[in-house]
Amino acid sequence: MHAYRPSNPQELFNLRHAQARNIIERIFGVLKRRFRILQMGSAYRYPVQAQIPAALCAIHNFIRIHDGEEEEEEEEEEDIVDQQNDAGDLFVRQGEGQRAENDAVVARRNNIAQKMWQEYQAILQTRQEDSDDDSETTSM
Repeated sequence: MHAYRPSNPQELFNLRHAQARNIIERIFGVLKRRFRILQMGSAYRYPVQAQIPAALCAIHNFIRIHDGEEEEEEEEEEDIVDQQNDAGDLFVRQGEGQRAENDAVVARRNNIAQKMWQEYQAILQTRQEDSDDDSETTSM
């Protein structure tokens, strides 16, 4: 099995972004099934709402650690579809007034992608050097 290797900074960024997004969506799926508060609108003020997911993660982890009889349910396909439908594009903006903000977001994303790419290339180079060293050692 060959692993996918991105060929430029944008592909690497997109790959890592997609992986992170999938993990976060899965976490929220687990939390939404366990804690119904996440399935409806909240009457709490925004600062309190912002703390709810972290608190629920702590409670979830506590239950998993201390309740030995609990078994995590298998994710159902419709839950995955619901998560995908709920997830919106973060960078979609409307109106002319948002152009400067969009440009700043794109520049920041490209800067992050470029740094990721440089680190990725360094890792690949190190792996290649280690592989070359192993080949020389075994051929002696």
